[in-house]
Amino acid sequence: MQDPRISLNKLGEYMTAATPSRRKRIVSDQQTPQPFIVARYKDAREAIVDFIVSGMGDRAGLFSLANRLRRSREGSEFAISDRIASADAIVSFIQAVDDIALGDCIAVAMPGTSSEGMSISGVYVSVRPDIYLRNWVTGEIVGALKLHFPKTSPLSSAGAEYVATAMRVYMEREKGCLNFDHRKCFVVDVPTASVTIAPKAHVRKMKDIEAACEEIAIRWASGSAAA
Repeated sequence: MQDPRISLNKLGEYMTAATPSRRKRIVSDQQTPQPFIVARYKDAREAIVDFIVSGMGDRAGLFSLANRLRRSREGSEFAISDRIASADAIVSFIQAVDDIALGDCIAVAMPGTSSEGMSISGVYVSVRPDIYLRNWVTGEIVGALKLHFPKTSPLSSAGAEYVATAMRVYMEREKGCLNFDHRKCFVVDVPTASVTIAPKAHVRKMKDIEAACEEIAIRWASGSAAA
């Protein structure tokens, strides 16, 4: 059996799931991920990351890309559907742009093949920020940004705070970012155009995350998640 693991965004959903059956389903999906789900929103993610890295100035270009994605009828039915979903995500993201205050930081895209994470209470949590924010003078990493896309499972404000908290802890402890600024640690829930920053006080939230990961590890080992 594969060791227990979960993506950071799914952990945020797990933290605020309304029912035990929903939490069970989240773990089950992590045990047997569907390739078509993993591949969704590729066009939107690439476009949004490029937009942020380039300085967030060309909103018209994003709108134009969204229109092109909607018009394209190339490829399979899934490919067409995914392009439409990406177009919707891009338009929704534009509504959130004014809430992403990068200041004088330089945004750097993470490679698409990058895999970064940390172990929490026996569970490997895949963190992988979409963007690192560097101090424009020193070049050191002082912030990070992570995107969340699915319409069917948007992050609540509480869930987004858990995601931002874990990302902050990852950057400080695992990446050694000594001057990391929690105010530059962004989680963007794209379907709701909501931007959340990591809370200043994070110890209690990390304890909640650790407890949740203990629960996930138990479900994983018992096989109950797949039942």
